[in-house]
Amino acid sequence: MPNNDKISDRELALRKELAKRTVDMHSSNRVERVSAERSPEIIEIGREISRLINEEMLEQARERLQSELRKHPDELMFLNFQMILDGLDKPYGNYNHAKIAGAKLIEKALEQDNAYYAMAAINNLGLIAHNEGHDEFSLAMYLMAHFIDRKAFSVLCNLTGWYSRRGKYEQAMQWVNKIIENNPDWQSDEEITAFFTSNESLHNLRQYGFFKQNVLSKIGK
Repeated sequence: MPNNDKISDRELALRKELAKRTVDMHSSNRVERVSAERSPEIIEIGREISRLINEEMLEQARERLQSELRKHPDELMFLNFQMILDGLDKPYGNYNHAKIAGAKLIEKALEQDNAYYAMAAINNLGLIAHNEGHDEFSLAMYLMAHFIDRKAFSVLCNLTGWYSRRGKYEQAMQWVNKIIENNPDWQSDEEITAFFTSNESLHNLRQYGFFKQNVLSKIGK
């Protein structure tokens, strides 16, 4: 289990980015691929919980979430938020509750034939593995999530970052290229350009000449 005293500032920044990316994926326009149909009320509640988590009002988010889960125990969006909150409660320590929530989310996603939330749960398990220091297992989870949804932006980001942090720039570029191929208008997409230019997980990759020439130069960086 990681020791907080030995975690560098860069690693802390990376973990915060990973957690934020996990939350933001639910309010992103890219979530149009989610197959489950929802009422406008459920969607609005999801946005409210996302806001509370992003503003680090975790207790309020948990209270609202538990209230909604009592009414909608099989709602995949809410089960996924439960997994996220259980992970954020102990961001550098024990993730057992988050893993239990993740297993339940995968089970319910399979019952409802919803590949998106199965992918989201497995991707979240990869983030947990990273924070616990199980790097190879985190890669396995990201690859499995990618197998389920080849275009999921959050997963592609996590895979790019995984290779970048290890100085494996050619492999990282393979995932960068997938992001670009999936998004022909990537140069005007703020979410993508922010990931390329400022995400902590790409700190090493931004020093790589091929990335600078073929990506950063095209967005004026």
